[in-house]
Amino acid sequence: MTKKSTYARFTSHDFAPLQIPSARKLLLTSATSIINASDMPSLASAPVAYLGPEGTFSNLVAARRFPKSPGLACATITEVIHAIRSGVAACGIVPIENSSGGTITETVDLLIEQAGGLFVREGLTLDVRLALLGRSGTDFKKIRSLYSHVMPLRHHREWIRENLPGVKMIESSSTAEAARKASLSPTSAALAAPGAAALYGLSILKFPVRPEALNVTNFLVLGTHPLIAKTSTSGLIRTAIVAALPQTSGSLHGFLGPFARAGVNLCRIVSRPVPGAPETYVFYLEIEGSAEEATVKKALAGAKRLAASLQILGSYPVRARYRALNR
Repeated sequence: MTKKSTYARFTSHDFAPLQIPSARKLLLTSATSIINASDMPSLASAPVAYLGPEGTFSNLVAARRFPKSPGLACATITEVIHAIRSGVAACGIVPIENSSGGTITETVDLLIEQAGGLFVREGLTLDVRLALLGRSGTDFKKIRSLYSHVMPLRHHREWIRENLPGVKMIESSSTAEAARKASLSPTSAALAAPGAAALYGLSILKFPVRPEALNVTNFLVLGTHPLIAKTSTSGLIRTAIVAALPQTSGSLHGFLGPFARAGVNLCRIVSRPVPGAPETYVFYLEIEGSAEEATVKKALAGAKRLAASLQILGSYPVRARYRALNR
């Protein structure tokens, strides 16, 4: 489905508008059911889809959140969503934002396109600490090629310049793929998760590469069953929404007004252009609080009146941050 058709669906009578008083029609479940994973079908046997290959940070956070569930590595975020929607996976974990690289637009686009059939179940956060991986005993001076995803290469450019002068930086589709490529040559190394070393027969030459640099990635647990959580073990609940606004001057300013007046904090807002429709946008937003809270419900009701359409993707608990692993 294209973004243009998504916008048309949002603004047509075929798209079910949000009914604030009937938010209870969504699955009203305490966040403890998420913590125990009892509301996710057969997690003990059904796989959890994640952005692969094995050894990525998505794999790491999936294993830490669902340690008893088999993982399903997917080549792309789109494949993760397909695994969820087709029922192959009980749920899926996808990155939504990295503190050094910004918003993962592929995830946002799919949340918009799949609104009404895909829901946010939980928020996860991981401290990302990278390791320099290479053959055992490799001298830094003998490293000629350094593989990693584009974001770590950018984030560590200064460290690379100072510690690996003259090295050729080569972009890979993921940090795990970087580790695999580095394993093929004694003069290659990779910036990757420390856990990738054992997978590809490498050694950890340095960890963490930049101990002073805090880099955090936010993930979403997605599923096909809606959730309006009312409590969270961390005390933090967010509500995710997708909104299409009238194509008039000041529509965004007006749309955000009800949230400001109700004192509801806006955590994230991402605009995505609609191809073929200049100056037309669909917005993905996250706000603090549950759609069952009076102030949030009031803000959503006011925003709904100012939007062409608005869809709740869920009110979900945000778990405490996972700390970086040691060596």
